[in-house]
Amino acid sequence: MSERNKRIKYKKRRIFLNASLSSQAEQLFNKRLKRVLTKEGFECLLPQEVLKPGKNVDSVQILKNNMRLIESCDIVLSVLDKPGEGVIFELGVAFALNKPIIILRSDEQDYLGKIIEGLCSTIPKERKAANLEELRSILKNAGN
Repeated sequence: MSERNKRIKYKKRRIFLNASLSSQAEQLFNKRLKRVLTKEGFECLLPQEVLKPGKNVDSVQILKNNMRLIESCDIVLSVLDKPGEGVIFELGVAFALNKPIIILRSDEQDYLGKIIEGLCSTIPKERKAANLEELRSILKNAGN
């Protein structure tokens, strides 16, 4: 096997973490998720590390950055516990780009709306997690 083929064969899969980062608690949870993803062998694209959240960050810059990250990833992990408009938009982008989507939704008490509920119903059951243990199991299969 050539050196180039070895690199391609063992390249880490890139996963875009689509999650709210409105609060410090959400940002800390995202960092925890990144550790889980990295431990499972993925390269995690975490938008909050590329452009630090804050009032001084240009909204167009955020849009362009996150679109580029979604386009460059292999998989999108969407956290749908109280998602903001940005999370919903990015989920729609991933869906439109036909990216494989994994959903983490530990709290189903909030209704997401007909369109997002419909989108979620198109995601296979084996790519939906209600907790971190289920997510780890899904990631083990997605890494292959």
